[in-house]
Amino acid sequence: MNVYRHLLALAVCALVLPLASPIAVRAQEINCAPCHGALTEKAHVHPAVQLGCAVCHAELDASALPHKVKGKLAKGLTAEPPDLCLGCHDRKLFEGKFMHAPAAAGLCTTCHDPHASEHPKLARKAGAVLCLDCHSDIATKPHVIAGFGGGGHPIGIEQKATVAQDPLRPGRSFYCGSCHEPHRSDYTRLTRFDAKSMAAFCRNCHQTK
Repeated sequence: MNVYRHLLALAVCALVLPLASPIAVRAQEINCAPCHGALTEKAHVHPAVQLGCAVCHAELDASALPHKVKGKLAKGLTAEPPDLCLGCHDRKLFEGKFMHAPAAAGLCTTCHDPHASEHPKLARKAGAVLCLDCHSDIATKPHVIAGFGGGGHPIGIEQKATVAQDPLRPGRSFYCGSCHEPHRSDYTRLTRFDAKSMAAFCRNCHQTK
C-alpha cells in the first residue's frame, strides 16, 4: 500500500512542479511575431530578422512576460554595437583614414533601424533629412559652389516634382551620400572620389565634352 502512495505522490509532483517552476524558453524557441510583428512591417527588413530573433537577442528568457534578460546587456543582446553588427557586416567597410564620427563611435543604430525601415539601407530617415539632423548648417548656406540658382549645389532635400537621380549609382536618389561616404573614406571630408581640385571632383558627375 505504501508503494502505491509513493507512486501517487511522484505523479502529482511531476504534474505540479512544471507549473510552479517553468523552464526558461530561449528566444530561438518561440515565435516573436505575434507580439513584435510591427517591428518588421515596413518596406525594407533587415535580413538578420529572417535568421531569427535569437541571432541578436539570445540572452532572453522568453517564457516570462515581460521577458527576463539573462545576460548583462539590455534587451538580451549577445553584444553591444558595433561588435554585434560586425558579426555579419565586414569590418573593413567601416575602417579608413577618415571616419564619420557616428561610425567611429559604433553608433550604428543612430542612423539605422536594426529591424526594418521605410527607407533604403534601413535608414531611420530619408536621405539628406537624416544627415541634416547633425549637419543642419548645410541646409542654410550654399554648398560646394555658390551660384546655382542662388542656393549652391542641391543636397537632396529640394521639393521638386521628380527626385534627382544619382548619376553614378543607377536607381538611387541623389543626396549627401552621392558625394560623401557615410561611414569611412580615404579622402578628406569623407568624399567618395580622389580629386586634386574642385573641378576634377565635379567632373566625376559633370562630364565635359
